[in-house]
Amino acid sequence: MKSRSITRQTVAIVLLAQITFALVLGVIAILSERNTRLRALDQQIAGRLDSLLGAIQDAEDPEDNITIDPAEVDIMREDRYAVYSESGKLIGRSADHEPALPAQGEMGLSRHRIDRLQYHVLRRNALRIIDRAENHGIGLRRPVVIVYASPENHVLHEVFEAVGRLLVAIVLVSAAAAFVTASLVRKTLQPIRDLSLAAQSVSSTSLQFDSPHSAMQVDELRPLATTLSALIDELREAFAKEQRFVGDAAHELKTAVAVVRSAVQVLMLRRRTEQEYVAGLDQLLQDNDRVEALVASMLDLARFEQAPNGKAPLLDLADAAREACATMESIAETHGVRLVVEDEAYATTHLSMDRVQTLLTNLLSNAIRHSSPGGTVTVATKLQDGHAVIEVIDEGSGIPAHALPHVFDRFYRADPSRSRASGGTGLGLAICKSIVESAGGRIDITSTVGKGTRVRALFITA
Repeated sequence: MKSRSITRQTVAIVLLAQITFALVLGVIAILSERNTRLRALDQQIAGRLDSLLGAIQDAEDPEDNITIDPAEVDIMREDRYAVYSESGKLIGRSADHEPALPAQGEMGLSRHRIDRLQYHVLRRNALRIIDRAENHGIGLRRPVVIVYASPENHVLHEVFEAVGRLLVAIVLVSAAAAFVTASLVRKTLQPIRDLSLAAQSVSSTSLQFDSPHSAMQVDELRPLATTLSALIDELREAFAKEQRFVGDAAHELKTAVAVVRSAVQVLMLRRRTEQEYVAGLDQLLQDNDRVEALVASMLDLARFEQAPNGKAPLLDLADAAREACATMESIAETHGVRLVVEDEAYATTHLSMDRVQTLLTNLLSNAIRHSSPGGTVTVATKLQDGHAVIEVIDEGSGIPAHALPHVFDRFYRADPSRSRASGGTGLGLAICKSIVESAGGRIDITSTVGKGTRVRALFITA
């Protein structure tokens, strides 16, 4: 995939905007100057036409009562004119231009193409008053039609001459703005680069991330920097947790294997009777069962830490509680403990029966193991604050206050020797926590020494 640079893109966008603005400004300036020049040309044509009117004189020829004095005519080289009498007779016209401008046409200003050039043409009815002494000072009125045309080809050249300095200034300002923009963009994007460099320094061997001060000062980057910092902290804690788990698992497995090895070594120290060998092998099977239980719990923990694939169908927690109690009934009878299900409300959640059964059997196993004969373990389902709740309550020995913050840690045992003696792996509550949290819920525990323990799991209700 082709990489892109935000800096280059931003500078390119700004430059494109500046060029577009410069072009628009240049076009506006050219059009404005052109209109101004064309209006000035029209005024010049009107002035030249008036000057031409002054060059009309009384003719000496009795057949022509008016004529044009060439000495009085002063026009531009490319201009054209024609003067017609009232009767339509051509009185005079510009030299070297064929044909003559016609007398007939639209009065006033108009535009016409003549000899491949665009002309502004002014056609006007005029009145020339000529004084004669023999008329006792009364002027002779000579109506005429004057047509005057001037090309506009020179206007565009004049426009670019006038606007040229402005266009050069626009180009210079745009170039300077491009340089300044590039510098400002690089400076503005520096916090992003700082944040990127800080993120690049994070690796599996160095989970250390310090949010750059420059990024924390930018409102738009502060949430991202804060989130990255929190995420790295969580990753560091997760890695540390995994390392502790691997270390604890290795220790537990080594201990379990060492117990089996010791039993075999003791059994082989001397020849024994058949009954002694049978008893030794039976002890080996029990030790091997504990190893298998430990491995199975570790696999369960790894499996339940993963969020379930897809959305499970609705599960009635009361039905799940009754099924779990039925499964644990024989163990409860062995310990002299009574199991009770209290269905306080119809509570359902999207969770598989397999996960709920694992959760409840682990909690019931702990409750039964720590209850005294004649005690009661209650499984209650209810609705609380929009959550489906399931509770396991016992009347057992309870958990010391110093141990409560750690009971969900992997391989944690408040009384290690007692737990191993009773077959515990130290992973039961960790598995329960993984099941609940993978479903978006939460689990907590309260306990009083000598009075009992309450474990509560809250799920999102359907």
